[in-house]
Amino acid sequence: MTCDASGKGRRWMIVAGLFFFLAINFADKSLIGLAAGPIMRDLHLTHAGFGRIAASFYAFFSVSALLVGLLANRVKTRWLLFGMAVIWSLSQAPLLVYATPATLLVSRLLLGASEGPAFPVAVHALYKWFPDRERMVPSALLTIGAAFGAGFIAPGITAVIAAYGWHAAFKLLAIVGLVWSAGWLWLGKEGPLDMHAGHSDIESRIESPALPKRVPLRALLLARTCVGCDLGGFAAYAILAVATVWLPSYLVRVGGYSMEQVGWIVVLPAFGQMIASPALSGWSQWLLKRGVSSRHARGTLGAAAVVVSGAALALMPFVPAGPLLVAAVTVAFSLASFTFVTGVTLAGEIVPGAQRGGVLGINIGITTLAGLITPAVIGLVIDRSADVVTGYRVGMMLAGGFSVIAGLLAAWLIHPEADRLRFIAHATRDVQTCHGPHGARQTIQ
Repeated sequence: MTCDASGKGRRWMIVAGLFFFLAINFADKSLIGLAAGPIMRDLHLTHAGFGRIAASFYAFFSVSALLVGLLANRVKTRWLLFGMAVIWSLSQAPLLVYATPATLLVSRLLLGASEGPAFPVAVHALYKWFPDRERMVPSALLTIGAAFGAGFIAPGITAVIAAYGWHAAFKLLAIVGLVWSAGWLWLGKEGPLDMHAGHSDIESRIESPALPKRVPLRALLLARTCVGCDLGGFAAYAILAVATVWLPSYLVRVGGYSMEQVGWIVVLPAFGQMIASPALSGWSQWLLKRGVSSRHARGTLGAAAVVVSGAALALMPFVPAGPLLVAAVTVAFSLASFTFVTGVTLAGEIVPGAQRGGVLGINIGITTLAGLITPAVIGLVIDRSADVVTGYRVGMMLAGGFSVIAGLLAAWLIHPEADRLRFIAHATRDVQTCHGPHGARQTIQ
């Protein structure tokens, strides 16, 4: 069976289902930032206390991404995605019964554990329907789904918070998650490149016949491409953590905007991402067709997006409220996520299909540590600064400066062509060692 024989209509239905899966996922992440003011007021939390609770979302996020990513090598992604959506929806329940700092903490821990593997497992499911040469656009659509959830749903969420309180917003997203879960039971299918359905050789024939079927895990994780993608992804996730936890309150406390205005301002980065991600993906695809190496067409382009976003974030504190600040916010929080697209496609180039789910899970586990560290650090900076406004500004400059440096290092490290050649050469030497130069098997002393 081939991708075409399975029906192109079905695979784009899967893309649509995964789009809304990530949209709900990122709406859940964004909710705590949109409701930061009312939550801190109602639960009597300091900025540092709120930052620690917000960061707790990532306490099991990375571990869960790692473990479920490895499980995705053996279990059908259909059931993994369904289970995650049900658990993260039910994790909102403690807040609906009894809202305290402790129940908020428990809710965020459960939510993070269930949402941690969402992106790598969704990508793994997607790649069972698309070979390497066709992955850039559907991968970009997944990141657009994340942007849709983080931004375009924000005005609706802020309207619910303003009219009915932040508890109602949590309840609404829990219901939406359960509705998606029911729909996925009908829609979700494994693709024809499914490693669990007896097609383990199809993907290697289609996209990388010379790549060994398995590469030592340590070699994969320490490959310069994986390390570079992890570094760029870590910086991009730091920017994402700033956007979901601290950006709304920054716009209120430093920019002087109302919560209703903030709800519309945070739409702009999402809108920018929905334009930039497919545009940059198309550019990357065009560069590849023109003969530009994947190192630059994917790696350098993705790292450059992180550098530009980091620079805009670092400059935000120096920009007065008004159109220039809105423009800086749009650039800072719309471009960096493109590195998630290039990161998974670069991993697809050097990681054998049978190991892809696990490696993606490990890489997401590493990059999302930024979500555990960044909110807590910025909250501490705010509380220890001379005043709140100064603290917010210093926090943004630190996050932005770090992202610029990390993006530059990622651009230097990423080199998928060199990594592939090294893996192939090692596999060839192993075969020659085992069988001898003339094909006769030899005993290794």
